[in-house]
Amino acid sequence: MNRPLFVHSNSGILDRIVKESNSAAMVTTSMVQALQWITNPELKLSAVYVSPDDTTFSAFRFLEITLTHRPALPIFLFEPKIASGSDGAHRIMKNTHIKGIYSGVETYQALIGPLKEQIKDTVETRTKIPDTAQKSGYIALPISDFFTGTIYPYNVFTLDENKNMALFAQKDAVIDPTYLAQATQKVQFFYVKEEDISKNKASIREAHAKLIDDEDYPKEWKTAEMMVSARNVLNEMKMAGINESLIEYTQAMLGDLFKLINKIDTDEGALFSMIDRAKKCDRSVFCASYSMLLCKQLKFEKTATLEILGLASILQDLALYRTPQGDLSEKMPSQLNQEQMNVYLQHPTLSADLVASHTDVPQVTLQVVRQHHERKDRTGFPNRVGGNQLHPMAEILSLINSYYDVSKQIEDDAAAIQELAKSVFPHYSENIVVAFKQVLGNILKDKIHAAHAEQTK
Repeated sequence: MNRPLFVHSNSGILDRIVKESNSAAMVTTSMVQALQWITNPELKLSAVYVSPDDTTFSAFRFLEITLTHRPALPIFLFEPKIASGSDGAHRIMKNTHIKGIYSGVETYQALIGPLKEQIKDTVETRTKIPDTAQKSGYIALPISDFFTGTIYPYNVFTLDENKNMALFAQKDAVIDPTYLAQATQKVQFFYVKEEDISKNKASIREAHAKLIDDEDYPKEWKTAEMMVSARNVLNEMKMAGINESLIEYTQAMLGDLFKLINKIDTDEGALFSMIDRAKKCDRSVFCASYSMLLCKQLKFEKTATLEILGLASILQDLALYRTPQGDLSEKMPSQLNQEQMNVYLQHPTLSADLVASHTDVPQVTLQVVRQHHERKDRTGFPNRVGGNQLHPMAEILSLINSYYDVSKQIEDDAAAIQELAKSVFPHYSENIVVAFKQVLGNILKDKIHAAHAEQTK
């Protein structure tokens, strides 16, 4: 039995699909889980319905891997914010080899109706391809992969009795069910050129590279991709430490984040979604995102924002990734024992020293890393730096770190604001606090817009 696979971040939509399909559909909120199914040769799939709104894995990488393992499998977007008939939708479909776009309100039967098999299902599964099916320069696909597609995505070939290639159907040709049924009696595998699949994968990578600048892609997709890129940077730092090439990769990621932040404002939830996802991703990513918003409010220059504050935000906890007590970067100060607290209190200096010993990061960036928990009134740590000795960008990063700790402990927005006014704001400069309040107000206003939009669906 060929089953459709639905990948979506909205569990409510997936619950509805499960109910309507009587569990015939395969559903998941994770692209990682979906890829495990796609790469399982024993599972027979009719199509994939995917929303690129998942921060656990790049949607573009998902499409690329799917093309590798199931190049004939039709893939559809499951996206409520894109009109299927728009020019933008056609551009997205062309660039990413998507077959169609659905809004999320269609019934299960309407979604899978065009994919219902018109001919008998085969008993063959996607088993290991035998040696007799191999052909240099081609990829052999079980014929069942072509049962539910509407057109051939590639030029399709078969092998004759002498193992010579014969053209079965041209790219974009409509499948003739009768002809396909007859073919199943004679051959077990179809063939497509590896170079054709490589071209399609290259076009997906090109589309990914243009993602931030392309207005056709929803801001939620861009945010999801940014969080994946940021997590990759942090994972690399945790595994391999820091070096010049990783600094370059981090700077490129921050440049994309800066462009994204400048493209979104109070926009029906896009701003709140970005900050909320950054917060769930990692402290460093949250601080980098919020810092850029604050610099935008303060009208700071782009280069300084990226090369000083943005980079310092990502590097600030480097010394916490690998300590004698393990990775402490995900723990709140209140969760640390005395030995761990001793390391935590010194991590700004230790992080700056690690960066300085392995890279040529500017001294001003290192200064911000060293001071990212200091406060204007000299009540911070590790050296109680304050006054004119405290770099303005270090003060911004310190305030955002303090806000992060409060927001992690107090989920209610009103209560968190009260705690900030009582225990955080008095330690910082008035102009920075005023700008922070403005940014926080915009985010909370956007949160309200997002909640209202969800209720009126």
